[in-house]
Amino acid sequence: MPNRQVAPDSFMLKDLSLTKPKVKELSNGLSVHILQDDTNPVLKIDVLFPSGKVNDEKSGQSLICAKVMVEGTRSYPGSELQELLDHYGAHLDVSVDYDHSTVSLLCLKEHIHSLLPVLKSAITEPLFDEKDFEKIKLQQLQKIQVNNQKNALIATKNLRKNLLNGTPYANTLEEEYIKQISIEDVKSYFHQFFTVAPDFIVAGDFDDGIFDFFEEHFGMLEYSVLNEDYKSELSPIIDDNLIKREGSVQASVRMGCISIPRTHPDYFDLSITNEIFGGYFGSRLMKNIREDKGYTYGIYSVLINYKHLDYQIIGADVKIDHVEDTVREVYREMEELKVNPVPEAEIETIKNYMLGKIASSLDTVFHQSENYKSKLVEGADYLDYFDDYINSIRSITAQRVLEISNKYFSESYCVVKVA
Repeated sequence: MPNRQVAPDSFMLKDLSLTKPKVKELSNGLSVHILQDDTNPVLKIDVLFPSGKVNDEKSGQSLICAKVMVEGTRSYPGSELQELLDHYGAHLDVSVDYDHSTVSLLCLKEHIHSLLPVLKSAITEPLFDEKDFEKIKLQQLQKIQVNNQKNALIATKNLRKNLLNGTPYANTLEEEYIKQISIEDVKSYFHQFFTVAPDFIVAGDFDDGIFDFFEEHFGMLEYSVLNEDYKSELSPIIDDNLIKREGSVQASVRMGCISIPRTHPDYFDLSITNEIFGGYFGSRLMKNIREDKGYTYGIYSVLINYKHLDYQIIGADVKIDHVEDTVREVYREMEELKVNPVPEAEIETIKNYMLGKIASSLDTVFHQSENYKSKLVEGADYLDYFDDYINSIRSITAQRVLEISNKYFSESYCVVKVA
């Protein structure tokens, strides 16, 4: 029997076992990216469109359009669509971010012949029923009303507005914007952006017979090419703002600065340094502000990457009497990383943690497909990206962390406090 008093041996992750994607083209030139795994009879199909919130003429237009698309189609109106999905135990969903929109189908392989026509119908002939439109619009309004009572979301929205000022990435959903959207706005967005050529990312038990079925349903569709017309001028408003709210028992703090893209030579090392700073439960910020000071249950620092913009955000919900103390301690931890080398034991801990984190984020073919999708969006090679990332983690040194901290942890942070 194992001795429970002795910790098991630890070792550094050597290699990742990633599914090598295959790319096939339909007769109309659309790409089907396949991550094959025949161990489970399940398929996940993502239809990735190269448009999102940055393409909105009215804030919220893309989101409502996408939500209404999967409510009903001309071939499968309303309840008929939902009943069909329930019958086969399938899931049809849609997600919209700033740069891309994804329509997803998850189902058993044996039902793909019955459900692929449903997916095709959703992306080519949405019904845009007036009742569905009003329902989705009401749901979004109610969600905004609830969120606008939360200090954390108020702080995040105001940080975006200031830090990302001058770009579409600063836009946030507000009641007045949603109320202005008409069903004609939604139809207009669909005809302009969901008719642009998408990519198909398929994960699971995929075979040549299913590819032929893809060809039958999608190979003859006509799509246009997206007209890249991103025009904006980033003008960050670097300020320290306090928003007072009556009755608050807890405050929210958000700090942010403009950062670098994943394609930058320093990105991996900055990501590792940020993890030490505030990226995991054992980070500098957590040990100081949570464990030592008791100001918060949790604090984080995250690097966020978009197609045209990148930034770092630090966030915490803190005791209302310690808002200024929290901001001061965040700056103090930045300064510590800029002045004193990280101890070797801490370097080894972060290496093991991050390698394990990467491995767990890629442990199923469906997790791998999500990562593959993000790399496809960024124009990065999926396999090379993770090879390079792992090599950077293994080779990071205290001296390199010191260099990166001095280069990227400036005091030019936009600060928003809601209390």
